[in-house]
Amino acid sequence: MAQQEKDRLMDHDADGIREYDNDLPRWWLYGFYFTIVMSLIYVFYYHVYFGPDWNVLWYGPRGQANEYAAQVADAQASMAAAPKKAAVKAVLLTDKESLEKGKAIFNGMENLCSTCHREDLGGQVGPNLTDDLWIHGCSLEQIMANITTGFPDKGMLPYGSSNKLSDEQLMQVASYIISMRGSNPPEPKPVDETREILCDRDAAPVQ
Repeated sequence: MAQQEKDRLMDHDADGIREYDNDLPRWWLYGFYFTIVMSLIYVFYYHVYFGPDWNVLWYGPRGQANEYAAQVADAQASMAAAPKKAAVKAVLLTDKESLEKGKAIFNGMENLCSTCHREDLGGQVGPNLTDDLWIHGCSLEQIMANITTGFPDKGMLPYGSSNKLSDEQLMQVASYIISMRGSNPPEPKPVDETREILCDRDAAPVQ
């Protein structure tokens, strides 16, 4: 009797196809109720409620500013937990092979140094790197630091084009730049009056 009630046919048919009048499976029905409940919670949490974030289940911070702050906090925690790299001592390289590698990096299309400073370092969009007046310091460490961070507010990305250089490559290209001081390229970029740091060309580099 129960089976007959479960499989009771509806009165209508379509081209001989008839439909049973069975109850919906409970798993489907409970899933449907669950989606209704979660939809109401979602609407309330993201569009009605303005209190503190719940920070439970999978609900993240609401709003772009909060999401950004949470991502920054996660990134900082990840960086703090990452194994620390041993500091590499900066050493001015003077051998021909290292300077040639530095020149190749400076003039290459991976880091785009020469597109702003010219291949002869005489300056174009970027300043002349062969004279004695500098803005941000001219020691090996300062040049390496400047290459690493760049000056985004002036159009220079980290590493020139965001293509990261190894510590050795940084020393090579910085050493090459230092080796070109006083090379007096033709028609250099005029000295910027804001370049106040006078570099002593004959002074021993800081190491």
